[in-house]
Amino acid sequence: MIRFAILCLALLVSAMPAVAVTNWSADEAPDVITWEGKDGSGKSFTGSCPTFVADIAFDPDALDASAVTVTIDMVSCLTGEAQKDEYLPQEGWFNVEDYPTAVFEATRFSEKGDGAYLAEGMLTLRGETKPVALPFTLEIDGGKAHVTGETTLNRLDFGVGGGQLASPEVAGPEVTVRIDLTATKS
Repeated sequence: MIRFAILCLALLVSAMPAVAVTNWSADEAPDVITWEGKDGSGKSFTGSCPTFVADIAFDPDALDASAVTVTIDMVSCLTGEAQKDEYLPQEGWFNVEDYPTAVFEATRFSEKGDGAYLAEGMLTLRGETKPVALPFTLEIDGGKAHVTGETTLNRLDFGVGGGQLASPEVAGPEVTVRIDLTATKS
C-alpha cells in the first residue's frame, strides 16, 4: 500500500508542468558590453567587447527558474587606442591565447522594485572563477526586452594585469563593466 502511494505521488509530481521561463535572443548591436578603467595617471579609458553569445532564459514571474549564460569573445575586446589594444590580448592582461573567452553564468535573480533586479552568478575570466553580482534594470515591451546594468570588478581578482602590472601606476585595479542589451522573445 505504501509503495502504491509513493508511486502515485511520483506520477503526480512528474505530470505537473515545469515552470516555463521565456527564452530571449540577444539582438545584434555594437558595444553592448563595455568597460571603463583608469590608466596609471588616473585618466579614464573605455573598451568594449562586441562579440558574445548570450543564452537567456528569464521571466520576471519565474525568477527561481531563470538562468543567463554570457560567453564573451575576449579577442574582440578593444579600447580603440592602439597601444592599449596591442597589450590587451597579451599574457599579462587578457591572455587570449590561453583564455579566449570569459563566461558569466547567472543563476540567482532577485527583484528590487520598479524594474530593477539583481543577477548573481559566477564570472570566469583568465581561468579564475569568482562570484559577481550585477544590478540591472529591465523593460519589457511585447516581444522586446531592454536590459541595462553595471557592476565593478577588481581586475586583480582575475589575474588581469598581475605581477609588475598590478601596480596602480600602470592601471587602476577597479574596472566598471556595463551592459546595454536588447533582446527579442524567441
